[in-house]
Amino acid sequence: MWKSWRTKLKSVSISFLDSYKFIKEGYTDNSWNLPKRFTHSSMDHSLLPPSNVRGTCKMKTAGIIVIGDEILKGQVADQNIAFLAPRLHNLGIKLRKVSIISDSVEEIAKEVAEFSSKYDTVITTGGVGPTHDDVTYEGVAAAFGENVVVSQDIVKFWSYFTQDPEGKNASTIRLTSIPKSAVVLYPDVPKTSVTKGQFPVVTMKNVIIFPGVPKFLKIIFSALEGTYFSSHGVVFFNKTIYLNASEQQITDVLNDAVQKYSPGVQFGSYPKYDNDYYRVLITLESESMVDVNKAHDYLVSQLDEKWLAKDGDLLGNAYKNTINFINSKKLNGFGPILEKSIQTIEKCFEEFNHNEVFISFNGGKDCTALLHLVHTVMIKKYGQKAYPSLTGVYFKPQYAFKEIEDFIHLSACRYNINLITRDGPIRQSLKELVKEEGRGWKACLMGVRRNDPNCKNLNYMQETDEGWPHLVRVSPILDWTFQDVWTYLKELHVPYCPLYDRGYTSLGNARNTKPNPALEYVDEDGRICYKPAYMLREEEMERRGRMQEQEVTPL
Repeated sequence: MWKSWRTKLKSVSISFLDSYKFIKEGYTDNSWNLPKRFTHSSMDHSLLPPSNVRGTCKMKTAGIIVIGDEILKGQVADQNIAFLAPRLHNLGIKLRKVSIISDSVEEIAKEVAEFSSKYDTVITTGGVGPTHDDVTYEGVAAAFGENVVVSQDIVKFWSYFTQDPEGKNASTIRLTSIPKSAVVLYPDVPKTSVTKGQFPVVTMKNVIIFPGVPKFLKIIFSALEGTYFSSHGVVFFNKTIYLNASEQQITDVLNDAVQKYSPGVQFGSYPKYDNDYYRVLITLESESMVDVNKAHDYLVSQLDEKWLAKDGDLLGNAYKNTINFINSKKLNGFGPILEKSIQTIEKCFEEFNHNEVFISFNGGKDCTALLHLVHTVMIKKYGQKAYPSLTGVYFKPQYAFKEIEDFIHLSACRYNINLITRDGPIRQSLKELVKEEGRGWKACLMGVRRNDPNCKNLNYMQETDEGWPHLVRVSPILDWTFQDVWTYLKELHVPYCPLYDRGYTSLGNARNTKPNPALEYVDEDGRICYKPAYMLREEEMERRGRMQEQEVTPL
């Protein structure tokens, strides 16, 4: 494996590393013509593993072989298993075994031969590169009784980086010598990672050989999802139950459910000793949605209701779920904006103590997204332990919706917020509040966006305007769009005010706010109905249901 990829703690000549400009410099010359998407060597014409090794089972299986002395010595921590395991699982591919072995041709050959005979797909990671201990290609060839030969396709590909177009250097020969009957795939990858936009991946029979560097493994695997890696319709259905009870308390009930629904449903029980939001996680999994739902409903019905931690995942796993969301393919351009929001909140709590900050919370979608994001940052800071209670201020308008008030109090309870309610108007109420309960306040977290009235020119952190109490206003979601807010709330399953599911897209009070006419439709019985707010696609129509503008909270 290339040293810069695998971060080996061994010496390597600078001249060799310098020749690989795409790693060091992001070299961008596009003069060399690469094969078309998913092209491969002339040895074969299929992206899928050969039919004679794919097996006939409904559920496909996989094994992973991690190759590298540096892993076994603890010099480098493996990150690839944590990435591959859930991705395979989501594809309906059952990961049966993981093995970590040394850079030894004999050991690689033995392990690959065994895995290949047992599993539909074998993934190897590491041991690919130009140095003496990069022997994965040789080991895989030996597993099937073959020798390695120089692949002119790969020589041509890497010549751009090696400056060795004839493939005469010993390092090039090792890098490009692959099993004789191997198939080389060239999946499309982001040019920001590899400037040519493709990456050669060597496969042999049901074995696919990945580099050990997590960055490149991830982009290659992602490019092959749905082609080389496919489940042929197999899906695992999952249910989770979060409990505020010990394993000892639930043992009898759990054993009863296992006996009743196994083997069609697999159960798992995992105690959590470092989480203040739930103590035990129960997982249920099946290839049958009906079976897993029945087992879930039965188990819940047998558990004491006070044991159920209904917000266990939402609160306890907030940071982990957010990171998974950022790393998913669902964000498009929202990812960097979300990361900036997190950084803004972190900066706020670096500059101010938690008791010097309050959250302006009116129960709207934007404030709700902000509240959960603040909780997420606090979970990151304190771990999964309960953190010091934060203060929230609700500036109550005239004719407030009951649904909003109910949701505000529910949210305060959910996130352990010390809620202060003051009647409007906002400016005067805030002045009085700062003199009374908020004498130590220095900053206000606000759920405003640029398309809100008077917010177009705000900064993420800036002092209040003249005439307002002296505070730093912190606006982490300033650059979010209407759709960004709903993507965040829906994907992370954050509860929101039920009015949004009845066609309201921007909430004022009960007298100046109506369902958005852009979401109106007539049902089959001729009744006028409204689609939920998250179905609105036209950003400029967000406030169509507001008959007059309200003072924006705050400042």
